[in-house]
Amino acid sequence: MRMSKWSKIAVLGTLMGTCFTAGVYAQDVLQRVDAYLRNDFKVVVNGQEVKLANPPLIYNNSSYLPVKELGTYLGAVVNWKDSTKTIYLNSRVNPQQPAEGNETNYTEIVLQYPYPQYLDYLGGTYPVLVNMTDQTYYRLKDLDRMGVSTGGLRKAKEKYSEDIYVSEEEMKKSWKETPQISYLMNEPIVITGEQDPVKLKTIREYVEGFRYYEINKVPYMTNPIIIDALPEENTYSYLLTENGHFYRTTLKLTQINGNNNKPDYVVGSSSKEDIQVTRVK
Repeated sequence: MRMSKWSKIAVLGTLMGTCFTAGVYAQDVLQRVDAYLRNDFKVVVNGQEVKLANPPLIYNNSSYLPVKELGTYLGAVVNWKDSTKTIYLNSRVNPQQPAEGNETNYTEIVLQYPYPQYLDYLGGTYPVLVNMTDQTYYRLKDLDRMGVSTGGLRKAKEKYSEDIYVSEEEMKKSWKETPQISYLMNEPIVITGEQDPVKLKTIREYVEGFRYYEINKVPYMTNPIIIDALPEENTYSYLLTENGHFYRTTLKLTQINGNNNKPDYVVGSSSKEDIQVTRVK
């Protein structure tokens, strides 16, 4: 099989663009090569044949596969950090994986100074709920999302929310690199597990609308902590403080017709529990 010179160059450009936006490089960084697409090659992952959108590329008798697409089949997270021109391949941790040990083995902690922050880790940026007590604790479900293995680490159970946490000292045994605070992400109301911009806007506007209000001349001041999408569609768990107490509220979105018949949403129902009172045993 023969290809023209310009076809070969186009192939390389297409393959690189499939994985990441490469940007503009100095001429001495790039090296031009002759390579060939092999549409007749089969790719089998864990015993199952898969159909790649981009076929293997053959160069110098070696096969080259699109890393981001193949990483999906391998259950890996592929991140690209443009500032350092680095590709990160990270093992994905099953978010449903239970915490090690049983409930009686958990250290008990309480919410004292919980706050969300975005952390840069292995090429990705992740929202993480942090709880400051006598030391720093990271919420387990956020560590799972980051792809951090916490097997064998000691864990703590928070008294009010019943969320599982891992201390910073324990995490030092498992970090593949020390996470850094992201200063590019600046969301005053942090929502995890939801990407739809219309839903995000609706939730944030609802929360802002109830930051300060009065009932029977009694003022209420609400400070949002974090909002997490639940497995049930359009349902969210909202952790907040109100007048010095920790509450957990369940928010449900209802779809309506917006401008130009585009879908819009309203917070159709909510429920609120004073977890600082009801969960104290």
